[in-house]
Amino acid sequence: MLDKYFEYKKHKTSFKTEVIAGITTFLTMAYIMFLNPFILSGEFAGPEKGFFDFGAVFTATILATAVACFIMAFYGKTWPIGLAPGMGINAFVAFGVVGGMGYSPQAALGAVLVAGVLFLIISLTPLRAWLINSIPRSLKLGIGAGIGLFLAIIGLEIMGVVGDHPVTLVTLGDIKNPLVLLGCLAFVAMVVLEKT
Repeated sequence: MLDKYFEYKKHKTSFKTEVIAGITTFLTMAYIMFLNPFILSGEFAGPEKGFFDFGAVFTATILATAVACFIMAFYGKTWPIGLAPGMGINAFVAFGVVGGMGYSPQAALGAVLVAGVLFLIISLTPLRAWLINSIPRSLKLGIGAGIGLFLAIIGLEIMGVVGDHPVTLVTLGDIKNPLVLLGCLAFVAMVVLEKT
């Protein structure tokens, strides 16, 4: 039954291969369940008011990821990919909109809802292709790199490798702290494992 629906043989794969790929994808994405609520709740910054509720974001992250992955698995069966909340937009909402601009979490979520509806409308029309093709390749690559660097600096600050500085904005953190050293070691292990 599953072979008939997913057409494993046509795509030169098998049920076992797909299950292993699914487990691998889940383990690769599992960090999002904890990191997303951690960032949106402002947990690392202390008990600041005005950020999102950790438990609510944790539950919403899991539900949104599960629903999106199941839809992708059964609707996009020829090339399913894992879907989860984007960390770039989440960090921007937490630090830029709520933390920096001072909007309430409710107002920020309202803006995200409006943006999502507009994005859906644009995605269902030829306007999407026109917009994507009108952006120069160098700018597309630059946006990806910028989001990556933005998330990297947040991660390094959470780890304690860097800290705030009134003049230079960023300074070296307490690298003698065993937890910081452990975090750096974990990063080196990730790079080594990715290259092997």
